[in-house]
Amino acid sequence: MNKKIIAIVTLALVCGVIFFSLLPKGEERYVFSKDWLRKENIYVYGMPTLDYLRAVNAKGVTWSVYYSGLNDYDKEYLNSLHSNGFKVGSNLPTVQGSADFVGDNQSLLERASCRDLNGGTSYLSWVAETKVYFMCHNNPEWQEFLKKRIKEHIDGGADVIHIDEIEGTGGHLDIAGFCEYCMTGFRSYLANRYSAAELRDNFGIENIDSFNYRTYLLSHGATTVWEDPNRDLLNEYLRFQYSSRLAQLRELIQYAREYAGRDILFSGNTYGLLPVEQIYVPLLNFSVFEMSLEPLPEGKHFTTYLLGEAMSPSKPFVAFPDIFTLASLSQDDWWLWRHWLAEAYACGESFLLPYRAYTYGGGEFTLPAEKISAYTSFISAHSGYYANTSRLAKIAVLYSLKSTLYNWSAWENFKSIGRTLQEAHVQFEVVYVGDGELIDRSILLSDLQRYSIVIIPTGHNFDATVESLLNQYIDTGGHVIAPLTTPGLGDLLSQLTSTAADLGLETNASVNLGITVYKKGDSLILHFVNYDYDYNTHNFKPQNSIAITLTIPEGVNLTGKVLRLLSPDAGKETTLDYTVQGNKVTFTIPEVHEYLISSFE
Repeated sequence: MNKKIIAIVTLALVCGVIFFSLLPKGEERYVFSKDWLRKENIYVYGMPTLDYLRAVNAKGVTWSVYYSGLNDYDKEYLNSLHSNGFKVGSNLPTVQGSADFVGDNQSLLERASCRDLNGGTSYLSWVAETKVYFMCHNNPEWQEFLKKRIKEHIDGGADVIHIDEIEGTGGHLDIAGFCEYCMTGFRSYLANRYSAAELRDNFGIENIDSFNYRTYLLSHGATTVWEDPNRDLLNEYLRFQYSSRLAQLRELIQYAREYAGRDILFSGNTYGLLPVEQIYVPLLNFSVFEMSLEPLPEGKHFTTYLLGEAMSPSKPFVAFPDIFTLASLSQDDWWLWRHWLAEAYACGESFLLPYRAYTYGGGEFTLPAEKISAYTSFISAHSGYYANTSRLAKIAVLYSLKSTLYNWSAWENFKSIGRTLQEAHVQFEVVYVGDGELIDRSILLSDLQRYSIVIIPTGHNFDATVESLLNQYIDTGGHVIAPLTTPGLGDLLSQLTSTAADLGLETNASVNLGITVYKKGDSLILHFVNYDYDYNTHNFKPQNSIAITLTIPEGVNLTGKVLRLLSPDAGKETTLDYTVQGNKVTFTIPEVHEYLISSFE
């Protein structure tokens, strides 16, 4: 090698060593990456201590630093986590306007906040203890402020940026959505979508240049947007708000990634994964959703998890309890947290634990590490049961975004079908069809042919292409159930059994025991989750003598395998006898306290 070249290389290496030696301790070893993102990860909300993160086996935090922008305190905390191997997600509110969030810029709050139907200033309804402005995602000044804030999160070293209130104005039209930027934007939207004749014939709009949707509603005596006498015009307004928010977030994320010049991930609060939140999921690397906390045994979330998986099979879907009911949760009911954790991972998804989490009406909630560590340790030690598996499902529920986005009853019917299937222990999955615009997700005949039966929830309608696929599916031996009304448990089971299709699982388990079955390699894994909780004793009522008969799928050979029973509730692992007859395997689980795994190995 040329001596001059050797000298240059040597100098470069020396300079590199000097440069890294000048970096703060720990930073020289940190490399930003997206390879750490796994469905089996456990996360913590807020800014927990290192001891807490270690005690609950967490991968890192989200909804955490930089709520009010870059600052030394949060930066020091982030560096501490990075140097100890944890990942950090920042907290980016996108419609919350308060003095501490914008740096006391009161004039910005006034200029960029939304207006309600009567023209008054909009405030957040879910921050009851203080007046927080509802900021408009269509306001260009607010859009620029969020870009400035997101640069600070990147400069501060965040691994993930968590977008809160992801649905923007469009998800809160009861209190916002009628400022001049919204009205101007809607006029432009209509003008680009319809001719003058179509605007007149469809909506009665004679002059689009002078049309104002807010004054139009008021002139018709409407007190809310939902009282628009022209349902088609209302749907266009919803579509405008959804699409403008989608465009804003897409631009914001692209801007952030170009600015970062490194791996930077995005998550967002998709609340209950309602139709209005679903449209943003494709933009994200993973989603956090606030799950409602109905008392058990009513509070079942299998269907929501399966919907999240159907939207983005490879992306984690992370649950977190709803702040509206978190404040009323008793600390004595810590067993419920183990249940929610088990339910999430049994469905192949993830969970977010609260540490000084905000609760509606003020205050905070922290889950003591010692109450949950038995479960988090179990999940971490047995991560192989949650990764690289495929669900054994003979039934598909065909979901239509277009139907549910503008029809609340269609959404409720979908959830009801899912719950009925879960309580009948019918293994099912969701097949997702987008609206062709906000989510351009279509399906193939092969997507349907994976299943013996396809169920279409009441109120779900599909275009000619999907209808043709359903007919082809029927012609090749598939069964389609499309009830005119949402059936009860008995009626649905009758319709399923009338097809003579093998549903794959027979059991005497009660409706309050959730069962999910997976194939992994040439073996089978079953997860059992108990929903029968006693709020007086603050504990679960054990489920006993659960008989299971499974159809052994192709590619699975149980010969010579041991049936292992594992549970974080039990002190030790046990084995169980089973019998194989033809293509069926039968065994009886003695007891499930709250959560148990059975695995053929």
